[in-house]
Amino acid sequence: MDGAGNITFWGYSPSLCLTNYIDKQSDELPIRLLLIGSGDIRHILHTLALTTSSVHIYILESQLEIYARHLLFLQLIFTPTDQLGLQEKCERYLELFANLHINTHTEQYLKETATQLIQHVTNINGEFQFAPNLNIDISLLKYKEKDFLEGIFQFWRAPPAKQPFPAELAWDGRVRQYLGARYDTRRNAFDWDLHMKLAERGFKRLNNQEYGDWREKGLAFHLNRQDYTQPNRTLASAFVFQSSDGTKQARRGYWGDILTGPFLAHGLSPIDNDDPQMQSKANDKYVKTATDVSEYNVLKLLGQLQEQQNQIKIIFLPLNSIDDLCTASKERYRHLQFDLIYIGCGLTHYLNEQGEKFSSSIMSKGSTLLLEIPRFLLDLKQEQLEQLEKRYDELAKQVGCQLQDNDELKSNAMKLYKYDRM
Repeated sequence: MDGAGNITFWGYSPSLCLTNYIDKQSDELPIRLLLIGSGDIRHILHTLALTTSSVHIYILESQLEIYARHLLFLQLIFTPTDQLGLQEKCERYLELFANLHINTHTEQYLKETATQLIQHVTNINGEFQFAPNLNIDISLLKYKEKDFLEGIFQFWRAPPAKQPFPAELAWDGRVRQYLGARYDTRRNAFDWDLHMKLAERGFKRLNNQEYGDWREKGLAFHLNRQDYTQPNRTLASAFVFQSSDGTKQARRGYWGDILTGPFLAHGLSPIDNDDPQMQSKANDKYVKTATDVSEYNVLKLLGQLQEQQNQIKIIFLPLNSIDDLCTASKERYRHLQFDLIYIGCGLTHYLNEQGEKFSSSIMSKGSTLLLEIPRFLLDLKQEQLEQLEKRYDELAKQVGCQLQDNDELKSNAMKLYKYDRM
């Protein structure tokens, strides 16, 4: 298994307000966004914090553990501030989002929230609210997908003796397997990846201690001098192994990213570039680190989110249902067109598989296509990245989308295209 693992718990680009990249925003109709393979809710948080129009967001992923985390974080960010203050909400979000171990208070919160989420996903009509202006719709999911989600939430609140998750062993096993003979000199390997790959590709704020601690033990964010002693069960997932005799067996462990890190989502650069504190340098290095920037950005977005009153609907699509969506083979997908489609770098193969029907059925003239480029997938060499970028341009052109120049987006590991066919 490579450094990225087989499940995307976080994306490989910073959060964006997606509605900034839509040409027309009518007050009469809701903005429709389709997020494919985003891996987390970073774009949803950023978009909802800065958008005043009504929004419908459709989500399509390939693994149910990601949907479970989406629901957890949506409930968390929409918790009223009289129940959970902004600072505590920010810290809890970052802790659950990125840390392999969490503190006891957060563990208790996770168990209580898992109980609430079980009640929601077993709701017979498949719709529920996390806030008066936020409707969640899981009615399109298959029965077995809802059952699996319930099982994930049951695991989150299960006693360790009954359903253990040895997170430390799981992490160390992945690191040993990935590094092989380099394991005994792993700190040198971590430094090389930080300075010669991440920094060279544009991530300048991540320092040795932050990145080294995460690579060593999965601890990304040290917040408020907390003791992180309990395994973060939201980062557990199942992976099916096949033995030499063909026997398949699922094993629960940590199968996510152990190479790039969760810092990109909110820590690449501050949202407010005019804040002199966030831009200050000493010895030609930023004083504020990726952790500082992540906390600053999330806190700012959470504060703006609570001021919004626009109507929001978030619809979870069945796993890997892109073919049904593009062929409109089911009545519920007919006449469904999006103002913007975002595709994470792990699922861009959908463009190749669907061809022109990808755009002709779910995009209208002027619709935006945003593709995450795999710049921060560190197992890829520079020449491979250049080839993939050209391939993305070819795939987008095949589905009728033309590349738009946008240097700011490109520095954020994104490429923007516009659909120009009817």
